[in-house]
Amino acid sequence: MPSSDSKTEKIQTHFQALSSVAPTLNAASDELTRAVTTLDEALKKLNIGVTAWVSFRSRGVANDEYDDDQIGYGKVDGKWGIALRTIWGDLTLENFGGDGPWLFNDAPRELRLLAVDKIPELIEALGKEAFNTTKKVQEKTKQVLELTSVIEKMAKEPSRTERSKKAGKRTAAGLSSEELTAILAGVQHQQKFVGELLEGTSRWVLNPSGLQIYFPADKQPFAEMLKGREALSKVSAVVREVLGYPVQVVVKLEPPLIDVSTAGNDKGSK
Repeated sequence: MPSSDSKTEKIQTHFQALSSVAPTLNAASDELTRAVTTLDEALKKLNIGVTAWVSFRSRGVANDEYDDDQIGYGKVDGKWGIALRTIWGDLTLENFGGDGPWLFNDAPRELRLLAVDKIPELIEALGKEAFNTTKKVQEKTKQVLELTSVIEKMAKEPSRTERSKKAGKRTAAGLSSEELTAILAGVQHQQKFVGELLEGTSRWVLNPSGLQIYFPADKQPFAEMLKGREALSKVSAVVREVLGYPVQVVVKLEPPLIDVSTAGNDKGSK
């Protein structure tokens, strides 16, 4: 049986070895910390404001289970930076949990060392996320601008009283004035915005093929919005209720006007 003296000597030997390697370990850790801090600062200057995560170690057992260590870029405690986290869950049981996230330099050393190899993949994931987010923002901006344009045009339209006076001048082939009035009122009651769009129509034509609703060419944005599935379904429902039978409703633009004087001059010049 080893003596207590030999145990003490063994402990002293290992402690001395640990003491000699500790400064090197700490220096290496500090160097890694500085390198990640430099990368963090470079990412912050880009001000991308998007989040992405990449797994670098997985321990999931079944298809519906996951237990992953991840490196990512996001906001932690109000600060943007490279971060680490552990997430786990069971999709079948809807049971989820995790540890972190921590900013990279605050995370356990083991996770930091394992995650370093995935930094290039994280940068790639951030690039893809930034590209996709840019496309979404551009699409949403376009929608808002189109809607703003329509609203501005509607705001410049005559008042409702003036429109009502002009409504009698709107032509309606195949529809009585009472039926047209009932349709307009019914749509206005169901959804005010769609009713406002219909105020811009120029004529209505009801024939065996269905009901054609015409807009003048300068009201094309109104026509395009009325062609939307939800708006058109509301109009169709009111038309069916007023007429007593289903009718296919189609939105169209008036054909462009031909300048007769120009047309005559062109003809004469040939």
